Amino acid sequence: MTLNEKLPIAKSMKLTVGNRNDNPPAWTTFAWDDPIHGHQEKGEVVVMRPEGSSGTLASGTWRTVAQAAGCRPDGSCTVVYSAPLGDETMFILEGSVEITITKTGKKHHVQAGSMISHPKHLDVTWEIKGPFLKKMWVIWDSPNANPHTFDDMIIRSSNDAVDGWVPFEWNEPKYGPSKEGEILVLRDKGATGTLMAGLWRTGVTSPVKRPDGGCQVKYSSPLGDETFLLLEGAATLTVVPTGEQYHIKAGDIVGHPKNLDVLWDIKTPFLKKYWVITDAESPK
Repeated sequence: MTLNEKLPIAKSMKLTVGNRNDNPPAWTTFAWDDPIHGHQEKGEVVVMRPEGSSGTLASGTWRTVAQAAGCRPDGSCTVVYSAPLGDETMFILEGSVEITITKTGKKHHVQAGSMISHPKHLDVTWEIKGPFLKKMWVIWDSPNANPHTFDDMIIRSSNDAVDGWVPFEWNEPKYGPSKEGEILVLRDKGATGTLMAGLWRTGVTSPVKRPDGGCQVKYSSPLGDETFLLLEGAATLTVVPTGEQYHIKAGDIVGHPKNLDVLWDIKTPFLKKYWVITDAESPK
């Protein structure tokens, strides 16, 4: 038996790719049954990744505008939300909002460029200023609960993320110990299963650079499904088993199934992404 035969097989041989500016003719009203607040209909949603390799995983964009359900004529909106569908991890793309934690009364003033991790069942109120707000979201729920309780959101501005970067090192099952770029971790555990989120960048920190500053990275997302928003740069992603290529640029939202072997050919001297990794099992 060869090494490749021992490796787990990805359930999907495709990446899912959308863009923060995707604007379908008809957005879908975001409706849900909140265990605290009852039936809610607030804002509009686009789903770009409908499922993952395990548990419940979905991602896309959400917005509030004057014509959206539950919003006022000036585009402002009040949203009460206890994240009943699972841990939600977000990146604010446009607009600003004041978020109040119901249990403590703590207030967060959040604007474009902010990374937010909202633990499952944490009750909050969003007071969204007009005329609009737009976010990239990842909702994740695992059948395996963790013994973690959360009394607050985890929030950090991507624009101010200058501290906490460390070299990104991981064990790539097919290729062995690997090292590329730098990583900043925003969240390292979820209410269920594995949930990690943060930033990754390469360029000046890449150990193997071409004269143009670009590099190649072999990556199969071994820790779980990865969903990411490309913030800066561009790359060609080649799915190794099929040869299918995806040309991605800043603003693209990509879903990478767990254990799918992908070659990154980074075309720009600098690249930065906001990433979320999810898996049914908790990290060992």
